[in-house]
Amino acid sequence: MELNKPEPELFVFDICDTLFYSNTTFDFIRFVLETKKMSRQMQRYKYYTRRTSPLFLALAVLQKLTKTDWPKKLSLQLLRNIPKTELYELGRQFEAQYLVTRTIAETHQMLATLRKEGKTVVLISASLDPVVAAIAQAMGVAFRSSELAYDAEDKFTGHLKFEMTGQKLNALREMLSHQESKFAVATDNFSDFDLVEAACQRYVIIYNEKARNFWQSLNPDFIKLYS
Repeated sequence: MELNKPEPELFVFDICDTLFYSNTTFDFIRFVLETKKMSRQMQRYKYYTRRTSPLFLALAVLQKLTKTDWPKKLSLQLLRNIPKTELYELGRQFEAQYLVTRTIAETHQMLATLRKEGKTVVLISASLDPVVAAIAQAMGVAFRSSELAYDAEDKFTGHLKFEMTGQKLNALREMLSHQESKFAVATDNFSDFDLVEAACQRYVIIYNEKARNFWQSLNPDFIKLYS
């Protein structure tokens, strides 16, 4: 894809449904439970996330009232007490075995071209650090992500230490050399509106006309993934 002036200092990519056809947080949790054959936890995971589950419907209502992603919060607790080293190894397996089958060619090609041109690329995602670290390592780029909390024995507590949702622009500003630095962004995520608005180059992945209408006021370059 041809990139226009002004030249950004940094190129930022989202991950879920931007680089991969995947909600990497939930897909990773499922992958861990399946890999470790945690059948009891898997059953609870299905109750939390299956759209036909009465519990999922109740959690969806509660989420609107409390502004908390309860399916994510409860699903994360299913991984409690797994050591950090094991989660990171599972993250590498998840990237190599699952995500490689879910790549989005258009954005992967864009990122690869930027890397060949020597551009600085960073992944900024609300997904989990074991997953984003594995993706970033495979791509040879830097990253910022949500972070799991670990106890004194480096076991996962079941909670997040840091939630990136809604914080991407702040995280990016901390990385830039000065507040006026130019950056480009590629994302599909509606919650990234402020990040896209602040970018000097905007690439938005869309899956339907509703998404096009949502982003239209920012006049981005659209990467259309629907017929």
